[in-house]
Amino acid sequence: MRSLLLPLFMLLAAFNVQSREVEVLVGMDKPPYVNSANDSGFEVDLVRAILSDMGHSAKVLYLPYGRTTKVINQGAVDIALTLTPSHAVSEDILSNPYIAYQNVAITRSDRKLHIDSIEALKTKSVVAFQTATSVLGRRFEATLSSQPTYLEMAKQARQVDMLMLGSVDVAVMDRNIFSYFKLNDDRYKTDDVVFHELFPISAYRAAIPNKELREAFNHSLSVIIESGRYQALLEKYGLKWSESESVFAILSN
Repeated sequence: MRSLLLPLFMLLAAFNVQSREVEVLVGMDKPPYVNSANDSGFEVDLVRAILSDMGHSAKVLYLPYGRTTKVINQGAVDIALTLTPSHAVSEDILSNPYIAYQNVAITRSDRKLHIDSIEALKTKSVVAFQTATSVLGRRFEATLSSQPTYLEMAKQARQVDMLMLGSVDVAVMDRNIFSYFKLNDDRYKTDDVVFHELFPISAYRAAIPNKELREAFNHSLSVIIESGRYQALLEKYGLKWSESESVFAILSN
């Protein structure tokens, strides 16, 4: 009996060494992608499913989005979500794309503002999400970064307030995040807005410095996509992009 129990004990011990709690850094307050108030959201649920399939658990840590790259570059966490090669992280540590965001310029319909280019924003008061000038390209940065009427902020619910209450002309943010806050606020949910599609739909990745963890993450992600579980999560959180675009085509590029 001892000869049978020993190999089993060794196998379980080896599993326990490999399985661990993985620290995941997430930018707070980006529902329906991330909802720090109830520890949920598309990205949170997805990364938990990916790590669970790998045999790990996730310890989700919430931090203002603008501080994400600094923390991951210091090696203080295992994974940081929602990054692109345009952020100040090495492309070598980025995972395969796992989510797409569609940043748009949003105006109130009753303002009847004509915005057909990034340059048209120069004469407007604009509020955008943190790191927008680094994420949205050189034209956006060159046009707005030095403008006194341009502001970036971490709390995206506040962006919606500023636009809908008339404090700014334009809000620049992801369309799903904007729709979430607008539709869940009785003050605004019946007001009409216009989405000006000035920016391409962008795929985002996770920064994972450990190569083995990164490769396992990529494999688990592909299995979840192929199994239909990814699509089920999209439907659960009501994520939508331009009708002409498929999120799976974006992720495969």
